[in-house]
This record gives sequence, C-alpha cells and structure tokens, in this order.
Amino acid sequence: YPHRPRALPELSHTSPIMRKVKESPTPVVNNGPQRKWMQLRCGNAPLRRVAWYDNCPDSALDKLLRTACRIGIETEYLLCEKGGLPLAVSSSLPTAQTYELVPTVRRASALEVAKAAEAGLSVPGADAVVVVDPVSTGAVVAHQAVHRMGLQVICVWSESIPEELKGFVAHGMGISHAGVLSHEVGEVAKTAAAVRAIGANVVACIVGCETGVSLGDALAEALQLPGNGTLKSGLRRNKYAQAEAVRSAGLEAPFQMQVDSIEGVEAFLAAWSPSPYRAVVKPVEGAGSDGVSICDSRDGVVAAYRALEGTKNVLGLTNYSVLLQEYLAGDEYVVDTVSRDGVHKCVALWKYDKRDYHGSPVVYHGMRLHNVEADEPLLRGMVAYVTAVLDALGITDGAMHSEIMATARGPVLVEVNCRLHGGEGIWLPIAEACLGYTQVSALCDSAFAPPAFASLPATPRSPLLKHGAWVTIRSPADGTITAVHHEKLARIRALPSFLGEYCAPCIKVGCRIRQTVDATTVHGCFNLVHADAATLEADYRVAQQLIDEGLFAFTPAAAGEKDVVRVETPKGPRFSYQLSEQEQVQNSLWGLQHIWRPLEENSGAVPLRKLRAVRRSGWRF
Repeated sequence: YPHRPRALPELSHTSPIMRKVKESPTPVVNNGPQRKWMQLRCGNAPLRRVAWYDNCPDSALDKLLRTACRIGIETEYLLCEKGGLPLAVSSSLPTAQTYELVPTVRRASALEVAKAAEAGLSVPGADAVVVVDPVSTGAVVAHQAVHRMGLQVICVWSESIPEELKGFVAHGMGISHAGVLSHEVGEVAKTAAAVRAIGANVVACIVGCETGVSLGDALAEALQLPGNGTLKSGLRRNKYAQAEAVRSAGLEAPFQMQVDSIEGVEAFLAAWSPSPYRAVVKPVEGAGSDGVSICDSRDGVVAAYRALEGTKNVLGLTNYSVLLQEYLAGDEYVVDTVSRDGVHKCVALWKYDKRDYHGSPVVYHGMRLHNVEADEPLLRGMVAYVTAVLDALGITDGAMHSEIMATARGPVLVEVNCRLHGGEGIWLPIAEACLGYTQVSALCDSAFAPPAFASLPATPRSPLLKHGAWVTIRSPADGTITAVHHEKLARIRALPSFLGEYCAPCIKVGCRIRQTVDATTVHGCFNLVHADAATLEADYRVAQQLIDEGLFAFTPAAAGEKDVVRVETPKGPRFSYQLSEQEQVQNSLWGLQHIWRPLEENSGAVPLRKLRAVRRSGWRF
C-alpha cells in the first residue's frame, strides 16, 4: 500500500459506537414471498432467465419453464442439474442456479423396432439422432440408438470422409436410416435444413468417426443441440494445435513443431537435440498409429518426414504438414471419457502394450483394462489431468478417446481423439463384462437418458466385476501362409480367461499376409476376461508367447517374386507384396462378430466395399 493504514480505535461495550448498536431496535424480518430466479439451458440455445416467488404453485412454475423453453404441454421433460441429475420442479428450488431442461425422448417399443427392422425401415414416430460418419464404432452407436434406445438415426456424411470408407460398418451393425445426407463444404445451414426437412424430432448430434468431428461441432450448433460449439473446433482435429492449447492452459505438453518443408525439419533438429537422440514423426491429422515413426537419429527424422510429405493417411486425408515431437518415455494409457454439459466421466482406462516388433517401434501387442485403484496415485492424477485437458480444448459433450504417456514429469498428452474408442468396438465385450457398461452405452445415456448418465461413477467402477485384456494377432513379415497351427489356437481357446476372438480373412493357407507394423496391419485379436487378476495375467503371457512363436507358418516374400516390391522404411528396406484390392481387405479385421469364429472357417469372399474401406482406413484406436 502507498500509505500505512490508519489504526482503528479499540471498541468496547462502553464505547459510544457500541452503545448505539446495542440500543438500536431489532430489525424487522420480512416474512413475505421470496423472489427467486434461475437460468435455463435448452440444447445449445442461448440461456434463458426466469423468475418466480417462493410458495407459488408448482404448476405455475412448470408453465413458466415450458413457456420459456417453448415446450408444449404434451411433451414431458426433466429439469436437470449439471451432469444430468434430475430435480423435482418446485418453488422451493434454490435461487441463482443454472439448470438444463431436457425433453423426454420419445422411443419406440422393442416390438416396433423389430417389425421396422424386419421391413427394412426406420422406426416411425420415434425421436431421431444425427450420427455424422457412422462407421467403425460409430456404426455401433447408431445400432444401439435404434435397438437399445428405440430411436431413429439420420446418417450425415461429412465432406471429409472418403467414399470407400462409408462401407466400413461391422457385420451385424447395419441399420435402416430415417435419412441419408451428404454434406457439402461450407453448407452447414443447408445440411441443417435438410435434417429438419426429414420431419423427425432430432434430439442429439453424435460424431461417429474422426472425419466427422468438425462437421459434428458445426451441425450440433446449427441445430441448437448439445455440443462443443465451433469456437475451438480446430483444436479437436489438429494434434499440434491441441498440444499448444494444453500448454497454454498450464498443463504438461510435448515439445513439438508442425512443419511443411525440409527447412522446418531442420529448425526442429536445431531446437531438439537430446542424447541419446529420439523423436517422433507423425501426421498432424491421423489415427491408428498410421504413419508414426520413432526415430533414433537426425537422419531418421528427415527420412520419416519425406516418407509422409504429401501422402494420404488412413482417413484418406492428405498430409500437407507433418508433426515432429519429442519422444515421451513411459507407459502409454488410454483414458476413454464421456461428457455431458461440462461434466466429464472416465468410463474406461486402458494400458497399451506397445513394443518394438521386428523393426517396427509402435506395434500393438495388446491392452488391459484398469480402474484408478489399480495404481491409485498415477491413474487418479491422470484422470484429473485429462479432465483439465478436455476443459482446455472446450469439450463439454460427447465421447473422447485420449492417449496419455505416464512420464517421469507426470502425465503428458499424446493426443485427444474427439470420438469414440475405435477398432469397430472389438473391445466392447471386455468393457461390458468388467464394468457392466461401455463408452458406447455411456454416450447413449448422456444423450438420451440423463439420469442414467448421472448415476455412472466418475471413474471406472471399483471393484471391477472381472479383469480384462486384449491380445493382437501379428505377422513378423510379409509372406504366403503355408500352414495354420491349430494346436496353438486350441491352447489359446482353452485358456480359462478366453472370451472370444476376431480375425482377418487372410489367416488361411494360400493367402498372402502383410507384416504387422502398426494398428492397421494387426490381423485379429483374442479377448480375455477372468474374475481372478492373476489368472488373467498368466493367460495373457501364454497368449503372447504363442502368438510370438507363430500361429501360422509362411513363406517370406522374396525379391523377384510376382507382385513383390521393395519398401523403404526408416529402419531400412524390406520386401512387401503389392496386394490386390481383395487381398488388401483380407489383411484387415473388417467384421465385428459377437462370438468367435474359428480361423479355419474364414472365407475369402469379402465385399469389395469392405475392401476399399479397409485399404485406406484400417482400425482407428
């Protein structure tokens, strides 16, 4: 302070001031009606403020809320706290609060859904949900919206999704849509008008795939539905911008540069020179470890950049610029969340098992499901970090798939994928068995059943109902399969924790198979679940050992063989097949099955639409 504060005189009960206070008459208490007010949120519409007097009839307050939010007397609704917890409409509600008014979803009965599905129709009269790019796990959401929630689904294809990716819908997940629309660049208002013209009452807009993130934000805003808005949309697709926003929020983020020229690469190399040298090169917008290189030399960074420059990634998007980052040493985790109105719930924690595999540094060997109690200080802190990251990115609603490194300096963001955990939902049976719910069911609850979402725990349930893990099927090189080792398959299927298997059609004698180098060239998986953690751990080790020994024998691709090409990689050259379109799809896990299918029963007959989809999309984890 510029001046020392003046000392106040001591007051006693004999001082004139205190005598005056003591002798002053008792204040008159006003026992009349108390004036109260609240703010109401209805979808993404502007907040509405209403006022009432305490002790007014509940019916009068109900009428006030309906009028403010333009909800007819025939429509039921819920008045919810932040996060979806419903409240009784009463004049005794506290003043100066913000609530959400949520119209009750009109659903079709199970019988009506079954009849409509048999006739190849959507369910008439039910409310609808827009799913932008409903492929991979997004197709599972659309399927559950119809068959679990009794709703109609409107499919909107974004301008970003390649035509061939539209067929990437797992076996059994196809539905009849209330409408199918194709969005044109810059025509959000036109697309929103086309959605309204279908005539269904639309209650939510959900992103089904990475390609639909930006349109999902814009369309939800245009339809005045709950969503994340468009102010920070750019942060949700560009991994460089994500990390910079996280850093600006005071959170840990990797050192990085986004470059579009060799001069930019040289600037990164000048600024980043750890010893021993390690750096990561990857697409700015990508998925499934596609195009990711871990380089242990400066020359390796240059080679990885040149390999990506101007190519298309697994989402069919051109890599106009490339992301160069510091290598984050530590264990990698996935934090799957679902948010509603700014309340974030962690619905699954997965620990990746990524290893160097025959020269490829980031090959998925599996992943295990955890709750925070599995490693209390680390994982609880990681969930808190992810929550802060979501806030920094302006995320209030929807499903997010965040990848985090547990480093010596704490949790550090790899990336937030602003959509569901992908891979066609092959992990769903594990989550269902271990948690009793999944990210897909939690997303449906957040959109269509707020009280059910409010009842979910903030972190994965404890204790787990069972323990679960997932093991990948891999190939150490390109080659032609000469034998399938059925005795090893039988040993894996006989494990106490065996739950099911998913496999690519290429795993049969006579088929050519690709070397596993990333998520898109994994050829299947085994799901493991058991009530005893030690049993699961033992089974996991056995399955990994058998897969490393080889589930099949093959003749390696060789120079001079038909359709064999030399492929230059940051680790050096290798020989690979120039596969036909049919073989491309056979090398990918393209169909989600709810029961395992024996590998020896694989059929080579695969629809060409699947072929072209998987060729450029693969899995998205």
